[in-house]
Amino acid sequence: MGEFVRLGDVLKTAAARLGGTEQMRAYQAWSVAAGERLVTVCAPRRFVAGTLIVECESAVWAQELTYLGGEILTRMQAADPQCPVKRLRFITHAVERPPRRRID
Repeated sequence: MGEFVRLGDVLKTAAARLGGTEQMRAYQAWSVAAGERLVTVCAPRRFVAGTLIVECESAVWAQELTYLGGEILTRMQAADPQCPVKRLRFITHAVERPPRRRID
């Protein structure tokens, strides 16, 4: 039988491998730069050749974020100076959102 390995050590190694991919870095930088409000109306879907494609719940949001793209990219670079994203592309598509909590 093999030697026992701590689960934390296994997870740390796996997370380091995932965190090193360009797509993972792009998604992490997006989540920091987007903030709580944008996360409820859009989500990153693909990262291709330096472009992060973000799906928005409406054309209005896609247009607004297109105008704010430069500011968002600046925040992404501040969150991760090695962020591989060079361009943002916003598309319209229904975004799966977590259910909202009811306030009684």
